[in-house]
Amino acid sequence: MSLQSMRRANVPLHVEVASLLRNRILSGELTAGERLPSLAELAKVFGVTSLTVRQAMNTLDEEGLIERASGRGTFVKEVEIKPRRVFSVRSDLSQLMGGDKPLEVVLSTDATFDEDVVIDGTRFKRLKRRHEVGGKPFCMLDVHLNKDIYELAPERFDKELIVLALKDLGIALGSASQTVALSSADLEMAEGLGVDVNSPVFKVVRKVNDQKDRLIYFADLIYPGDALEFRIDFTGQ
Repeated sequence: MSLQSMRRANVPLHVEVASLLRNRILSGELTAGERLPSLAELAKVFGVTSLTVRQAMNTLDEEGLIERASGRGTFVKEVEIKPRRVFSVRSDLSQLMGGDKPLEVVLSTDATFDEDVVIDGTRFKRLKRRHEVGGKPFCMLDVHLNKDIYELAPERFDKELIVLALKDLGIALGSASQTVALSSADLEMAEGLGVDVNSPVFKVVRKVNDQKDRLIYFADLIYPGDALEFRIDFTGQ
């Protein structure tokens, strides 16, 4: 993937590179003291010249986000990670069963995600996938499903919405939580969703427990900024 093909119109490449790195620093993805890749390595990752990366690094240096150590490299400085204010609402589990638009599931062919993930002694099957509506990307997902449950119907979980397959198989859900935050598209998100890099996206973290309060499914979901709308109806007490 190349930043050149996914840049926003009329936005200089070094501004896009600076924005991508800035977002990773301010979100905490890049931690204080972490050594950044070399200019040549970053240029290869973004598909730009080393000069473009150098301009971006100069910007981040001026903003106080990085520090350069002669002969050692460039490191992330300690910065304040602003906490988000959480606004909690309650909803019925049926809301997880999808909306009113039929979604098509497209699996990733990336073989690096074939290995299972073990968390607290429980094995999870990892699935990289994408949902489409009318042949257009609607959501990117990084899914982890309890391996024992996955093995009940792997062909279904590979091709269908996870929560609908769980329902049809009679696996009762006990509780679920979901957080939604506004973010911006990195290179992978931009390519997968067909949007410009650094354009707004919704990042959703979903966790689902069974009736014994055991985690059976969790996923990171990324939606284009224009794909979702949330409505909250307030009622009097």
